[in-house]
Amino acid sequence: MRVDPLPGRSRARMRMRMRIRIRLRLRGARALAVAAAVACAAAGCGPNTDAYVALQNAMKSHITTQDHRPVASVSCTPHVHDTAREETAHLRCLVVFDDRTSYTADATIHNQNSGGTHNRPDSYSWDSPPPQ
Repeated sequence: MRVDPLPGRSRARMRMRMRIRIRLRLRGARALAVAAAVACAAAGCGPNTDAYVALQNAMKSHITTQDHRPVASVSCTPHVHDTAREETAHLRCLVVFDDRTSYTADATIHNQNSGGTHNRPDSYSWDSPPPQ
């Protein structure tokens, strides 16, 4: 039977080797994540505002500023990512005011781009809030 004269040193070497292996694995995982992010950006799948989110933001801003009723939140369904040319999406939206009252509105997102026009913004419409 062989006795290790410095048992603490061999354990320390094993721990150091393990740390190096872990660091190399983490370095590889980081490189993979960066490569995926670069590929996604090149493919055009970066941050993009979904159509329903843009509608919610437009409703909140318009009702707060034009109707003078502070809006706490707007939630629309279904979650429409985008609409095809000259198509209209129909949604139901729950609008909650700061005073905790709410109403449900029918809303539409209309893609204004046609065969001859390009890059026009979507148009939004929704039911007006009831009187206070």
